[in-house]
Amino acid sequence: MVKLKTSTRIALYAIFELGRSPHELLTAGELAQRYGVSQHHAAKVLQQLARAGLARSVRGVGGGFQIARDPREITMFDVVTIFDPPAAPAGEVDPEESQELRAESNAPGELRVGRVLAEVEEQAFYTLRSISVATLIAPRRLQ
Repeated sequence: MVKLKTSTRIALYAIFELGRSPHELLTAGELAQRYGVSQHHAAKVLQQLARAGLARSVRGVGGGFQIARDPREITMFDVVTIFDPPAAPAGEVDPEESQELRAESNAPGELRVGRVLAEVEEQAFYTLRSISVATLIAPRRLQ
């Protein structure tokens, strides 16, 4: 149900790869080839991860990117919110917007459905906060 931008998915792939091999360098070309994405797009995502402090850029011949922090300290939420920031704090309903919806809508369930969908989104963000990169790269099977 959670729809992520392509950049967000590439960032999650990148942070997974960086976390798996923290002492090795990963290039945009390698990331692009492994996941079948554009090398240009992969490079932009890796640069943004570096600007956010999650990756470190190593310049020069043989350069690439490394993870910048301990994989146990980086959550999926940290990565996702760089590319897909929440529009408003999860669970908050603007009282004016709520009244507008009630005034404009003839369907009594519209506000309730909106609240349930906001709660689903909030739970997704809680889940993303609970999963670290270390958990993603753990050898056990995720179900």
